[in-house]
Amino acid sequence: MSDSDTSALLKADRIFFNGSIVTMNEGEAAPPEAVAVRGEKIVFVGDLAEAEAQWKGNSTRMQDLRGECLLPGFIDAHGHVGGVGLQAMLANLLAEPDGKVASVEDVVGTLSAWAKTEVGKRSKWIIGMGYDDSLIGGHPTLEDLERVSDADGQNRPVLAVHQSAHLGVVNTEGLRLLGYDLDTPQPLEETVFDPAFDLAVSGLNPLDSAGLYAAGRKEYNRFGFTTAQDGGVKRPILDYLRGLQNSTGFLIDLAVYFKASELETDADWDRLDVEEGYFRGMRLAGVKLVLDGSPQGRTAWLTQPYFQPVPGKPKGYRGYRILSDEEANEKVYQAFRRNIQVIAHVNGDAAIDQFIAAVDAACQRLGEPNAVHRRPVAIHAQTARRDQIEAFARLGIIPSFFTMHTFYWGEWYRSTVLGGERAENISPTAWALQNGLRYTAHHDAPVALANSIAILSSQVTRVTRTTSAGGGTVIGAEQRVSVRDALRSLTSNAAYQYFEEKTKGTIETGKLADLVVLSVDPLTLAEPENLKSWEDVRVVETIRRGTTRFGSGALREAEADPEVANLGSLVVQYHC
Repeated sequence: MSDSDTSALLKADRIFFNGSIVTMNEGEAAPPEAVAVRGEKIVFVGDLAEAEAQWKGNSTRMQDLRGECLLPGFIDAHGHVGGVGLQAMLANLLAEPDGKVASVEDVVGTLSAWAKTEVGKRSKWIIGMGYDDSLIGGHPTLEDLERVSDADGQNRPVLAVHQSAHLGVVNTEGLRLLGYDLDTPQPLEETVFDPAFDLAVSGLNPLDSAGLYAAGRKEYNRFGFTTAQDGGVKRPILDYLRGLQNSTGFLIDLAVYFKASELETDADWDRLDVEEGYFRGMRLAGVKLVLDGSPQGRTAWLTQPYFQPVPGKPKGYRGYRILSDEEANEKVYQAFRRNIQVIAHVNGDAAIDQFIAAVDAACQRLGEPNAVHRRPVAIHAQTARRDQIEAFARLGIIPSFFTMHTFYWGEWYRSTVLGGERAENISPTAWALQNGLRYTAHHDAPVALANSIAILSSQVTRVTRTTSAGGGTVIGAEQRVSVRDALRSLTSNAAYQYFEEKTKGTIETGKLADLVVLSVDPLTLAEPENLKSWEDVRVVETIRRGTTRFGSGALREAEADPEVANLGSLVVQYHC
């Protein structure tokens, strides 16, 4: 190798300049003028003149940001990559702004249209995801889905999945295949719904299901995410992902969490090969507990009754638990004693109480004052009370809020689900900050799109969705946070949640070149209640480990996506 070749290897691949550079580094004296990247790492952050003198070579690309904003790549604190790919493939039953379904008739029409698509024709079931009963006048009925089946003419089973992914409605043929009868209450809920979802998705043609993870990854990249999560997989999916990892690898860092409900014996626990680092873009990061259901679907477990009576439920209905206290305590203890991170789905405050108690009990059994070094995560934590936020701080539990609930269901919570003060304080981000917590925020895709900008704006504005019934108002103004605090929830705090703060979350020399370019510097946005100020913010480019994965500089991918492997049929199982 010649001296000139050696010199070129020591220079940067590209240098970013002429834009806002938001490093999210708390120790920074002033924003830098330039960032240099070589290979997978950031090699320089500082003055442009110094960057050019030290790092510019003949092959270095000088990337002029033209006033746009460079940030650390966004980190998905909780979501379901396979579910995102699945959502993109199935009938889209979402309402505005993510879809076009505004009535039960729209559900019927959208499912019928999907049945005639190429994917739909190859599927054993007719399946759609994302209807919201609070916006379309109630749940579709069995009779509504019979109309879909009749129009199809093949007597195929039909499944319409609620946006929460905790509920769904099936037709007569679907009930028969599930072994349910016509007296089975619909919508199917939680553990009764799960088999319906698994069976329906297993009916997709392997030709279509093989590409789910590639499709999901591309959606994540489109919204600026360089690290993604598959939160709550069962053994068949973990084995499938291991196959992809070993055969093709992943073009995003994928943190996978195994469903704790699948672990019944010491041998089951000991079989988990949890990893600290990524191999070919993936690692098994820990386990996920599911302790309750969905507030918008009114299956979340609350300490006080739902604000409005729930049809078909007894007076004083408060939702319900998934595990007994003894089961929850044992799961957390078994994970802690093996140094396995635990994330727990807890929406209702009764479920949050149960998780706090389980973490506390495990610490006591292990003779530890708290779980700070274990970083357990309370996923969603929608209805966390102030005293529970204080318990999080005492025990070292990280709350990861689904803050987009303020937009999608804020009005529904006010009028129907929680009412009053409980509704105003959903996703209590300000309380978390007041207690010194490094909270994170997430999209829980495919419940919502993996929209990073929507996550940010929902924390800063807390403006509810405008519908025919009203909306467009602020819910819980006192829980709003600054733009910088919101950005931390997707960058530095999220890296901390994953034990990855030494390599991700800020723009610093030596860290991975995981970066995102936004059209607007979010820190310059005006009035927090003005949702429109966020409409011009879009992801321009996503760079993962130095390589552009979304944007004009992205490499054109081969027709056969590198993340697609013919590893047999795939059933995407997730619980949001």
